[in-house]
Amino acid sequence: MIEHPHISLFGPQQCACTDQEAEALAVVAAYRAAKVSERAPFLAPGFKRHRAGFTHIGDLWDHNGPGGMDDDSMRDRQNVLIDLTAKGDKVWGIFRVVGTHTGSLYGIPATGRHIDVVEVGLWRVEDGLIAEAWYFGDELGMLRAIGLNPPDLTAPSE
Repeated sequence: MIEHPHISLFGPQQCACTDQEAEALAVVAAYRAAKVSERAPFLAPGFKRHRAGFTHIGDLWDHNGPGGMDDDSMRDRQNVLIDLTAKGDKVWGIFRVVGTHTGSLYGIPATGRHIDVVEVGLWRVEDGLIAEAWYFGDELGMLRAIGLNPPDLTAPSE
């Protein structure tokens, strides 16, 4: 194990990690700091996102509009890293998605409301690029932050 003191981003504790883990942590930290539109250089050819962090909002909320999240959804968006850890080629992280709802967010028109929700990510880094990713966001928190309640999802009566 090699000590990488620059990897200890989230407190006084140093982490001991391999060069591979240090590289993976640095790639993911830089990727999360970039705007959505500026993330392509961090992705490996054939990159596969297995799950979007707020994927169910588009599926569950009854809306008519473009789906997804882009730079206009939250023009002042910041990803505030809380913690990152790595083992081999995998990086796990928790971060806050913070900003103002300024544009279409999974088809929901801008509300101008402040958003501050937690999201968790898992990334697999290969040859210095992100090859795979999984995200899990606080979707209920996101909807409530923009002033919406999820639709009634009770099971139909028989």
